Amino acid sequence: MKKITIIQSSLRQGSNTAVVCRAFAEKCDARGLHVHYVDLKDVEMELCDARPLDEYSESMQKVYKIVEGSEAVIFGMPVYQYSMSGVLKNFIDICGKATAGKPVGAIVNAGGPNCYMASQDLFNALYYEYATTSISPTPYTSAMDFQEGKLASEKTLSKLDELVEKIISL
Repeated sequence: MKKITIIQSSLRQGSNTAVVCRAFAEKCDARGLHVHYVDLKDVEMELCDARPLDEYSESMQKVYKIVEGSEAVIFGMPVYQYSMSGVLKNFIDICGKATAGKPVGAIVNAGGPNCYMASQDLFNALYYEYATTSISPTPYTSAMDFQEGKLASEKTLSKLDELVEKIISL
């Protein structure tokens, strides 16, 4: 059974990023993947200041070990200013080394339809610093893909299925 970690990085209550990440986690579970779902809202995360990992919270150290023990990592990322959020960047600054050499993917959520390239900043940071490989597709959602707090886009649901299949084939 493949072990994957999903890092959901939106801090907003009722986040659409969290909705799509949960849908992805359910699809992974249904296909027999062992999923660690980490919601950064639930992680005690200090600002990165280059101290050693063992000087950060127990919560951060635990997440680091989870990511380190995974075979693949999927980041659920909201888009802010056409890039990853500060929360996700801070997380990567502290725990990015745990992704070294691993396949990584992204599930991207933005307010509108024109920020689909925002995940490139995430992939570049991880590739150049930690020699990760990118998994595609990169499911992208915007506000119009949700109805009554649920993911309603057939295209996105299909992309999530493709991403699950890609992980299984690794």
